[in-house]
Amino acid sequence: MLLPVLLTALLASAAPAGGAAPPDSPCEKAAGTLMTVTSPWPELYQAGAHFPPRCFDGYVAEGISDTLVRKVGSDWKGFLVVLRNHPNDRRFFSLVLDSINATVDDADIQIANHLAERSCPPKLKSKCHAISKRAREALAEYVPPVVPRDR
Repeated sequence: MLLPVLLTALLASAAPAGGAAPPDSPCEKAAGTLMTVTSPWPELYQAGAHFPPRCFDGYVAEGISDTLVRKVGSDWKGFLVVLRNHPNDRRFFSLVLDSINATVDDADIQIANHLAERSCPPKLKSKCHAISKRAREALAEYVPPVVPRDR
């Protein structure tokens, strides 16, 4: 009887793994919009453009990664509008690239890669190439490595 109580108390007081942000931390608050796949691209852009890079860690980074990569796949046109409207914003685009990683479902990475390779306007070719390159790198990180699909 005492052991379950002690285990529960120990687990409740343990710090999040990997030094992740504690609940309701400034990082978690800053990531709120970025961790909501239903957020529209303009809101995701604003949140991402002001998101502190030091906060891209642990479960916060995983949530942001999942949201951004899924959103790229589900609303490619909206993503392209953001890239066209903010062509020189390295901070937001770096966040998107950092989000394409092996913590994300490989099917979502495959979709982002396919769109970057096949549905990219000429003015955004360099950004699409960077997305495709990062997608291929992320797929290679899986064990076993995932080969990009040609759709």
